[in-house]
Amino acid sequence: MIKLKGKKVGNYNFTYTYKETKATHKIKEYYNEKDGVRMVILEKETRKGENFVKLPNSLWITRDGYPPLATDGAMKRVPGRTVSLFFAGLPTVQSQEHIRIFDDVLRNELKGIGLDYDQMSKAIKERDVAKEIQMTGFLYLKKEEIDENICDRFMPMVLKAYGKVLESDPMPCPVDLWRERIIGKQAIIEYHLFKDEGFDVPLSAQRAFFTMMIDEREAGDEKTQEEKESSKKIQELI
Repeated sequence: MIKLKGKKVGNYNFTYTYKETKATHKIKEYYNEKDGVRMVILEKETRKGENFVKLPNSLWITRDGYPPLATDGAMKRVPGRTVSLFFAGLPTVQSQEHIRIFDDVLRNELKGIGLDYDQMSKAIKERDVAKEIQMTGFLYLKKEEIDENICDRFMPMVLKAYGKVLESDPMPCPVDLWRERIIGKQAIIEYHLFKDEGFDVPLSAQRAFFTMMIDEREAGDEKTQEEKESSKKIQELI
């Protein structure tokens, strides 16, 4: 069985206040060198007065040859709306076998607590983004309630399903397409969403958060000729 949570290698904590909004981020990174599995765990809160959006335990897990696992648990209280939600998915998944494994495990697990996976997955699979970048997964919504345990309820099931995916044969996925979309287009979408809900969140801060959460950790050892020349000039200057 592949260990998803390896040795802790990173700790990124940052807080900013912009106008009347305060945002706190706690990001922890773990790496299983033996199996090449990287796990990033996020705890985040955005607050303005009595209104808030909390992400108590969101994950980003990657391994070469497999689709990433993205989860997002959120509790939101904004003017006129209170909601808790949980999302889990495999963006950029290419293998039908990976999709089948992930869907089958979650279908069975969620059935055990009286939930219909196929119904919950429609909200993901019918979105335009899922057509642009192939994805499977599900979304659960609980309206008019702040559910502090929403991540604890679903996360073990999701990790079980993803663990089974990682035990199957690999098939490379264009993960960079997802990174580019999230850091680019999705950052703008969420900027407007926060603004519409009364928060003051700079677009630059939203992009920075997404970058720290899901972007590549290394650029590779090979340098282009331009990079070599630029490095040499900088070293000569200092």
